[in-house]
Amino acid sequence: MRAQAGTAPDAPDLTSLVGELLLKSPDFARLWERYDVTGRKPIRKTFHHPHVGTISLSAQSMTLEGTPGQRLGVYVAEPGSPDYDAMLLLDLTAPEAAAHQARDEAQRP
Repeated sequence: MRAQAGTAPDAPDLTSLVGELLLKSPDFARLWERYDVTGRKPIRKTFHHPHVGTISLSAQSMTLEGTPGQRLGVYVAEPGSPDYDAMLLLDLTAPEAAAHQARDEAQRP
């Protein structure tokens, strides 16, 4: 909530909610006064790909200026890891796979 208040400090719904919680909850008031703001914790996601098997990637997301409520997600493999090698393999074979798929679709009746 603190992070949201930093991006839209005058939002009526947020100021109303914070005001109500400050009045009704001494615990909330104590925590709110600490002014702790933390970002999202890094997470890992596991994917099962038909050509390279299981890949585990770090995931991050970020807000994009001018796109309220929208976030961009980014998945990254640790350089030198088997996951990184799998991603390189996918990158190298992507044009070949796309060409193969296009040929298959062209041959369909």
